[in-house]
Amino acid sequence: MLSLEELRGVMKGEVLVQQELADHDVKKVAGHTDLLVKPANGKELKKILHIFRKSHFPHVMIDRKGRVHFPDNRFHGAVILID
Repeated sequence: MLSLEELRGVMKGEVLVQQELADHDVKKVAGHTDLLVKPANGKELKKILHIFRKSHFPHVMIDRKGRVHFPDNRFHGAVILID
């Protein structure tokens, strides 16, 4: 099971709950996510991915241009937003 405390403990970036992606300047993607994660750097990204894989938490990675297929309604899991 995913622990938000563990996730927040390994990063300086943001961990946001119940977010509209359009509110975060993500192009071409209109959807709602349970968890939006914004790592500060590549090292944090590696730690975040390890935690998600270890906990079997569904996740998808997209950039601000919206490059990755994403459902237009709701994704049950975490979105990792990278620059």
